[in-house]
Amino acid sequence: MNFTMNIHRVKNIRLSAVRLNQANATHYATRDLIIETDEGNFELSLFSIYVNEDDDQELLEVKV
Repeated sequence: MNFTMNIHRVKNIRLSAVRLNQANATHYATRDLIIETDEGNFELSLFSIYVNEDDDQELLEVKV
């Protein structure tokens, strides 16, 4: 799924630390993206399947 969102008058962008979670037998990682504007904040919760603790791949890695 792809989508585009345009947000104007952005003042600040924050990204939370990765949190590891478990629901039933499923392990997953979450991270929040907070975009601050004059009109208020937009919060996006990002979810990723958590594969293995020993995996070298960083969960929800941020590339700039």
